[in-house]
Amino acid sequence: MTQTESQRDVVDLLSADHREFDAIFTQLEGLLGQTDPDSLRRKRELVDEVTIGLVKHSVAEETQVYPRVEKQVDKEEAEHSKHEHAEAEETMKRLERMDPDDPQFDTEVATLIREIRHHVEHEESRMFTELRASFSRDELVEMAQKVERVKAMAPTRAHPMTPNEPGVRTVLGPVASLLDHLRDAVSGRGKHKS
Repeated sequence: MTQTESQRDVVDLLSADHREFDAIFTQLEGLLGQTDPDSLRRKRELVDEVTIGLVKHSVAEETQVYPRVEKQVDKEEAEHSKHEHAEAEETMKRLERMDPDDPQFDTEVATLIREIRHHVEHEESRMFTELRASFSRDELVEMAQKVERVKAMAPTRAHPMTPNEPGVRTVLGPVASLLDHLRDAVSGRGKHKS
């Protein structure tokens, strides 16, 4: 029996996001070094798509998951994950400013892939196990629902200068999200057809 969206716990939800990101990374890896116009266009689309997903995912984790991990599981674990998010946000911001024909674009894509895969491995090997050991199934399902709500209204672009603190992200998130969504609507970013 498959789990419905409302039954998924936060670990299932975040793990599903991780699989989606990795599928995009696999496509990007196949395009690295390609310089024809179609490949360059596709790289830009995939980078934009994965950035939107990563930013939403990160903001949701930082506002709904890490504070609970910090309080009830392991403060150092939460801080480590926030630091990894901050590094990836810097890389995403550099990529946003580059054209895919920039000689450094593929290098930055490879950096982002490496950063996120390392982060995912760390979360899935340690934090997710600790979440399941520290919270009831109901608490984990409730956390997943909160994560989904935050993802729905989260920004779509990296904002590395915004502190990775839940209060700051919660207050500034809707404003950044509105501005990001307006910029995306004007530019067509994230609206491509695969």
